[in-house]
Amino acid sequence: MARELPSASLLENAQFNQLVIVPNAVQGLFRRRPTPVAVATRLDVDGRAVRLIAGIRRRHGPGPVWIRVMTNRALLVLAPEDVRRVLEGSPYPFAADPEAKRKGMGHFQPYALTLSRGELWQDRRRFTEAVLDSAQSSHRLADRFAAVVREELAELLGEDEVRYEPFHAAFRRIVRRIVLGDSARDDEGLSDLLAELMSEANGLPSERSEYFDEFMDGVERYVKAAEPGSLVGLFGEAPSTPDTRVEGQVAHWLFALQDTLSANALRALALLGSHADQRARAENDREYLTACLQEAMRLWPTTPLLSRETLVDLTGRGAVVPAGTQVMIINTLHHRDPERLPYADRFAPEEWIDGSAKDDWTLNHFSHGPQGCPGRNLALFVGTEVLAALLEHGEPRLVDPALDPGRPLPHMLDVFRVRVGLAERAAVAAV
Repeated sequence: MARELPSASLLENAQFNQLVIVPNAVQGLFRRRPTPVAVATRLDVDGRAVRLIAGIRRRHGPGPVWIRVMTNRALLVLAPEDVRRVLEGSPYPFAADPEAKRKGMGHFQPYALTLSRGELWQDRRRFTEAVLDSAQSSHRLADRFAAVVREELAELLGEDEVRYEPFHAAFRRIVRRIVLGDSARDDEGLSDLLAELMSEANGLPSERSEYFDEFMDGVERYVKAAEPGSLVGLFGEAPSTPDTRVEGQVAHWLFALQDTLSANALRALALLGSHADQRARAENDREYLTACLQEAMRLWPTTPLLSRETLVDLTGRGAVVPAGTQVMIINTLHHRDPERLPYADRFAPEEWIDGSAKDDWTLNHFSHGPQGCPGRNLALFVGTEVLAALLEHGEPRLVDPALDPGRPLPHMLDVFRVRVGLAERAAVAAV
């Protein structure tokens, strides 16, 4: 006879929604809203969430626990071996597109790989891996992309301080040129349309947006032009079918590189601007600099949780999990788990080189398994190039907010507030 998995109490359910579900929705699931982010940071919502979920694990054991997500029952995955089982089993029998994700993400990228299943997923995955050179340590256009980064950062380096808005604007130019080609450099309108669609997606809308067709028309123009030296210029070399909807894969690349990666890179710069020892090593070690970027992603995951949906009835730990169950992996906990990670609350880039982080399936800013991010190497390359260019120009000093390397790092770092001073090295040397 199958046993029943433990269930969270009424109080735990209420607290879980109060500290995990509602705050993430209010801050913006797909495009973060500055004011709610500032409030959540002041309240240390993520830190309180880590303590809550760790308490649930102590009270109910390390196995999966039934939890309420508003009125729906979901399964909260807490043990590393269960996290790995779910990720190794994606996209089948654990689909990566539960209803809320389909409604939200489908609003601005309905044909995306991440929302696909079965043979359609395999079709789009083959295409995406071919264009992004997922199996290669370096993209075939790496030199070209590095040049784009340096050119677009020139304007930013004329300032004494790096702040979110100009930093994000530079990233938008970089990413448009990488993905769509040089002709898209000044197409702020296209990026604004995507931003508007993502803002609308925060509300999980049911109706198609009035901006969607205009956005897709803009993308299709660049796909048809297939400018050499861009990702869309490689589409003709990649395996595809009419079902691939090659133009439909572009929105995710723009979103992931210009919004997610820019936030991660700026947080990494804040860490380097407040940790002198790590900064000194990163200035002369490109692998270590990439590890610093990985650490920013671990410490403050831009994807707070991963959600899957069971496609069939499953048996785990002697219990039956019915088809249609939402399965949740909370990165907020796993990335900062004090019971598992000795370095949970400190800046530890070395863990990505010769430590345990690189093989840890609970650290999921790029996910793991068959549905691990196919753009992982490209994102790390672009982010590292940005940081390297900034470090070559000047020595970063974190202005705001304060991070003390001698104390546990906060669970939240408001990227909209980050200010990093960047004095030119030539000027520093002359003093």
